[in-house]
Amino acid sequence: MYYDDKIEFLISLLDAFQVPCQLISSPKEKVPSEIDCGLRGVLFGKDTYRSIPENFMDNVADNTIYRYYDQFFCRYILLKLPDPDCQRFLFVGPYLEEMLTKVQINTLIQKLNLPEDSRRFFALFYEKLPVINDENWLLTMAQTLGKVLWKGEDSYRIEYIDYMIPDQNNPVPVTSSGEQLMESVKALDIIEEHYRNENQLMEAVSKGQIRNIASIPAATSFTQGTEPRLLNPLRNRKNYLIILNTILRKSAEMGGVHPLHIDKLSALFSRKIENLPSLKQSLTLQEKMIREYCQLVRKYSLKQYSYYVGRAITLIHYDLTADLSLKSVSAQLNVNPSYFSNLFRKEIGCTYTDYVNRQRIDRALILLKTTNKLVQDISADCGFSDTNYFIRLFKKNTGQTPSQYRESTI
Repeated sequence: MYYDDKIEFLISLLDAFQVPCQLISSPKEKVPSEIDCGLRGVLFGKDTYRSIPENFMDNVADNTIYRYYDQFFCRYILLKLPDPDCQRFLFVGPYLEEMLTKVQINTLIQKLNLPEDSRRFFALFYEKLPVINDENWLLTMAQTLGKVLWKGEDSYRIEYIDYMIPDQNNPVPVTSSGEQLMESVKALDIIEEHYRNENQLMEAVSKGQIRNIASIPAATSFTQGTEPRLLNPLRNRKNYLIILNTILRKSAEMGGVHPLHIDKLSALFSRKIENLPSLKQSLTLQEKMIREYCQLVRKYSLKQYSYYVGRAITLIHYDLTADLSLKSVSAQLNVNPSYFSNLFRKEIGCTYTDYVNRQRIDRALILLKTTNKLVQDISADCGFSDTNYFIRLFKKNTGQTPSQYRESTI
């Protein structure tokens, strides 16, 4: 077909990112178990794959890209290829948006009325799936392919569907699923130790306890207790660092850091992870991630502050060039200025105005050290409308003028 080389290229590309992808031909009798990495075969028996065509694939429309989410928290992308001679389907997945928690796994087991042993299987199953924090790039690939397959941007549609595969089979006893599952069960102690280490890591980071990190196994070797998912060692490490980034992001949130700061750091590390050139540098990055998330909690945690003070601090850090006068911020928070001023001083230990000026000066220190911007431009970037006032305040806080400070850092 005219599109075969495009399909082949896409499959190769997804394989490089370790995203499962299946090209299924004529699935009238039975689809391969690879479409869900064997999950339903273990839970409901291998014959369950015979029912998937009639339950699902027979209803797939032409010129349509499906993105669906099943009851096992797995995500997939599916489309039927425009082949008049042979019915073929492109099946991408399963993949996860984020690693599942113990609570989610236990809830799923209770819902399906599965035995306790299945928790061990699910833990190992989810460990082996790729985690795609932002699936937009996958959907963009699918849409680009759609333009080629159906020859036009407006010639196809996208459907987002939840629980599209009806799993109405009766679960089989997990112990009857053979050697493969028994091997999975043997990994229980290792997996549980891995979760315990993760919980210790999350608790330490949420409190900003940098000194305690080194004693936690998950911090020194994040892959400890899990099996390598991939044959490519570097890609394997990148995937684990993506998971670590998610865990650290959640830890910072637990520590009372506003999502504004978490999102910036998380996005920064996401880029660094994908650009890693070697395994050696991945270990350095891992240490840097843990350390900087701890520092983020220590610097931006709002747990110890009241609502009004916490919100004010967030507004200040969000945009230092905004109108951050006491009157303006009090109005935004709908609180009496005098009451807010006294509350801020009580909780922070300095006046509101002094705090704002300190944050602006700290920002100026960074810009003077890392850029070649003119002093007046830095003054404006830090929220000062009067450059002379900025220079006087800078010297009062640092003992140097901005120009003197810049020269001392060269």
